[in-house]
Amino acid sequence: MAQHRYTTEMIEMNGSKYNLGLLDTCILSDILENKNSEMKTFFDRFINNQPTIIPCVTIWSILELRQKEKVYEKFIEFFSIVPFFILKTPELLLDDEFSFYPYYNKINPILFTFSVLKPESDSLKVFLNRIFTNPVVIKAEKEWKYKRKREILDLILSFKKNFISKNDNYNSSDAKRFIEQALPQYIIKQNPQWTKKRLDNNEEIIFEAFPSVIIVLYNVFYRFYVAKREPQIQDIFDIYINNVVPYVDYVITVKFQADILQKFRKANNHFERITVETIKNLR
Repeated sequence: MAQHRYTTEMIEMNGSKYNLGLLDTCILSDILENKNSEMKTFFDRFINNQPTIIPCVTIWSILELRQKEKVYEKFIEFFSIVPFFILKTPELLLDDEFSFYPYYNKINPILFTFSVLKPESDSLKVFLNRIFTNPVVIKAEKEWKYKRKREILDLILSFKKNFISKNDNYNSSDAKRFIEQALPQYIIKQNPQWTKKRLDNNEEIIFEAFPSVIIVLYNVFYRFYVAKREPQIQDIFDIYINNVVPYVDYVITVKFQADILQKFRKANNHFERITVETIKNLR
């Protein structure tokens, strides 16, 4: 795999620079339960930090929270007074990686921004009500719940089936080999015309320019090979939520996922700038 080193920079808005802090669904739930220690540390780490770390969530986390009405209501109430960003979906990020290739550091991962300064007509509650009452979104949400997750899981597992380890106990060398084998397969499958054009021109493809795919494959390897987990639909949520990690500065997640992200950082030292913590660091 060709070596390629670009680093992302802090997001700048209205003359101020911000770090992006990704909260996974479990961490969001803990904060929303209003446990005093987590809430206080959250504000100290994010809102009161310099430069400010803006909390970020994925649309997949919001979909999960919507399964619990009271927690979803708390989410709307809390983030109606706390600025936050909704990040792009995996599909949008991958489109950007193709469009900006090979300069993924130019990609802005933010899909929507929310702040207390927005008018009531653009408030979080109004926005989400408008989104989730849209017939197209309603249909897409149902398809995601009953069909799309299974399709994505089957696609991801197809790469697992094509990989044979040389060892009984998987190690970092296996991880590297798995990424090198699966990454080109994924890129070709997602955009065959783009790939063919470069191969026809004898152009070497810089696969490291697709970090959103690389982090997905790290999750597949360490979840289903090393941890020997039986693949579940829930894994799709966890994998998709972390798809955007290469584009943020700070992540708070559960220990299992934090361990995977630390391995990703270690193997890809141009992402060492990302701080990874667990819920224990909020207590």
